[in-house]
Amino acid sequence: MNAVADTNVIAYYLLGTEPFVRETRRFWQTVREVQAPAIWAAELANVVWMAVRNGVLSSEEGHRRLHFAARLHVRSVSIRTLWHRALARSIDKNLPVCDTLFVELAARERLPLATFDTRLIEAFPDVARRPRAIFR
Repeated sequence: MNAVADTNVIAYYLLGTEPFVRETRRFWQTVREVQAPAIWAAELANVVWMAVRNGVLSSEEGHRRLHFAARLHVRSVSIRTLWHRALARSIDKNLPVCDTLFVELAARERLPLATFDTRLIEAFPDVARRPRAIFR
């Protein structure tokens, strides 16, 4: 199965964040192709930077995690192909565009959006769900 992955699904897997480790590991073992709006890379780099800044990771380990993320082969999709409809979704649901970009990509591609963001799951239940709910 293919899916769109929210940055939190990528970050929790990459950082081994509890209590999400088993669920994200199963997601990455099961999914064939993962897509995400190109913003995911900047968001992930920011998460890694915060982990380094807070002493969770060393600088070297932060760089290793980014190299590992590149090997996940997430297909990055240009934000410019998504932003108009993502803005409309944001206005309608009062959610940030950086979040609705993922929803728009999933809707456009007719793929599930794997996320731990409860606001997205509640606002877009037809598209957004936890990773464990995708592979039932």
